[in-house]
Amino acid sequence: MAFLLRPLAALLMLGLLTAQTVPAFARTNGPENCAARPNDLGRLWKVTDGKSPPSYIFGTMHSKDPRILQLPGIVMQAFTSSRTAIFETSLRDQELAATRQFMLLRPGNSLKAKIDPENFARLAAIAARYRIDPATLDHLKIWAAAAVISQPPPSGNPDSGQFTMLDKELEKLARRNDKTVIGLETNMEQMSVFDNMSEAAQIEYLEQTMREYAKMDTELETIASYYLAGHTGWIACNLEGSLIDASPELVRVMTTKLIDERNRRMVSRMLPALARGNAFVGIGALHLPGADGVLALLQKHGYRIERKY
Repeated sequence: MAFLLRPLAALLMLGLLTAQTVPAFARTNGPENCAARPNDLGRLWKVTDGKSPPSYIFGTMHSKDPRILQLPGIVMQAFTSSRTAIFETSLRDQELAATRQFMLLRPGNSLKAKIDPENFARLAAIAARYRIDPATLDHLKIWAAAAVISQPPPSGNPDSGQFTMLDKELEKLARRNDKTVIGLETNMEQMSVFDNMSEAAQIEYLEQTMREYAKMDTELETIASYYLAGHTGWIACNLEGSLIDASPELVRVMTTKLIDERNRRMVSRMLPALARGNAFVGIGALHLPGADGVLALLQKHGYRIERKY
């Protein structure tokens, strides 16, 4: 079974199989069509409590786009001055091996038997772009297959420097500079959000992802442009708009479970580091805006937030 895990491990280590699979549902509506929400503009925020040195929260986009990897000077200054670097997950997650296994069906089960044969054939053609052959694909859980193809395929050798992600590069840089690194969640916690879905909802998620696949590059380009402009509220609005026709369960998973509940969990776990000060928090930009976003939750805990970029 080990040979099945190798291509999946490469993707997992590069952040492709995290809970950040929202772009697959994107339908690019302009920000002018989105209602205003708290803290909906800005990627870098200063966080203070009046007692400890300031900390910073930076909204990331899980991408290898060179424009996104090239961070503004003010962001790098906040990162460099920090003593603690905090991310959603860590490259040194001790549960990594178990997480890879978690993505596979139990022995005797088959993905091909769980979905329409025509859909499996279409899925296999897409999965080939991720270096996953039909035999390996057949062992994947439904949600895991959807998670793989909800992100762009690798553009080069996964072991080469061409294939990188902003969050992971920041973590590597933090470790090289002897910063304390904290992961707010484990990969297993993130995967469990999808694994707890009903089989019907998993199939819906997979089918939606396959329908949207051909438009991925265009949609991600639009999302990237709004992200670079700091329109984090639009990213949240775009997700909500994309779920209009989704089942109640899928809506609940993609909003309440994937965002709101994780926001509360991440805030509770970053509070001790923020109390000490001099922390840099890099989490997905989707988690920042809104009344239930990370920034608003920190305000409820008595923190003052100030947009810096």
